[in-house]
Amino acid sequence: MLSCQNINVTIGSSRILRDCSFTVENGKVVCLVGESGCGKSMTALSVMGLLPESARISGHISFDGRSLLELNERDYSGLRGSRISMIFQEPMTSLNPVFRIGDQIAEPLILHQRMTRKEARTKAMRLLSEIGISPERIDDYPHQLSGGMRQRVMIAMAMACQPGLLIADEPTTALDVTIQGQILSLLRGLSSRRNMGVLLITHDLAVVRETADHVNVMYAGEIVEQAPADAFFNYQAHPYARGLLQCLPRKHQTERLQVIGGTVPMPDDLPDGCSFAPRCSFRTNRCMTQHPPLVEYAPSHLARCFHM
Repeated sequence: MLSCQNINVTIGSSRILRDCSFTVENGKVVCLVGESGCGKSMTALSVMGLLPESARISGHISFDGRSLLELNERDYSGLRGSRISMIFQEPMTSLNPVFRIGDQIAEPLILHQRMTRKEARTKAMRLLSEIGISPERIDDYPHQLSGGMRQRVMIAMAMACQPGLLIADEPTTALDVTIQGQILSLLRGLSSRRNMGVLLITHDLAVVRETADHVNVMYAGEIVEQAPADAFFNYQAHPYARGLLQCLPRKHQTERLQVIGGTVPMPDDLPDGCSFAPRCSFRTNRCMTQHPPLVEYAPSHLARCFHM
C-alpha cells in the first residue's frame, strides 16, 4: 500500500528526516512512536505532500505502486482526501469553527466523488452514524461537540471517500482514557472492515500496545527500531525504545516512574556518532564517534545500535 524508502527532508541547513524507510500494508496498523520533536509529524507531511515550500526531500515514496514524489500539485491534490487521508492532531483547530460539521464532512464527497449536496449530506449522516454520533447532530458547529466527538468528526471526514491509507497524527491527544479507547477501537475496526492501511503517529506506547501490528521507533529524525508489535513488546533492542517502555506506569507500582534524562537534540546540533548516545547509559567511545546502521537483530526486527 505505502512504501517509504530512504526519505530525507532538509529545511534550510537542518536535516529533519534521515534515511527513513518503512511500509504500510492493507488492513494493517503501523505505528510511528517517539518523543515530540523526533520527526513523526514531518514524516506524515512528507507522505501527504504538505511540506513547507522551503523543504527539500529525497528518497522514494510510493502509494499503490505510484511514485508520489513525481506527482505535480494537481495530481497530489486529487489523492489527498480521496485515496490518502489524514487526521490532524487537534480537531478544534483542524475543524472550521464557522461551518457546520455536516458541511465539512460533505466537502470531500462533493470535491472528489462529484456528489450533489443532497447526496453528500445523506452520506455524511451515514458516516456520523458509523462513528457513533447521532445523525441529528449534522447541523451542529464544532464548539457544540465534546473533544471526543470532534475527533470522531475528523475521522468521518478522513473516511468519507473510503481511502486506502489513513494517517492519524496523535488522534487521542488530550482525550480521557475512556474516549481514547473508543477512538482506537474505532480506527482498528475501520482498518479491518475496509482493508485500509493505517499509519498511526503517537508518543504513547500504551496506545501502540493496544493498536499496532508493526512498530517504528523514531529518534532525532531517524528510525532507530522496527519490529512486529508482538516482538517489540517482548524485547526492545534499542536503549531508547526500552527507556520509553520503562517510563510507563505499572499496576501496583509504588516507586517513582523512570525517566530518560536529557532532551531530543535539535536537527542542526546532532552529535557525531549515535544520536541517542548523550542520553544513553550504555554508550561507549564508539557510540560517540560512529553512527550505527540499522541492522537486523532478529527476523523482521531491526535496530540502530552497536550494543544489541
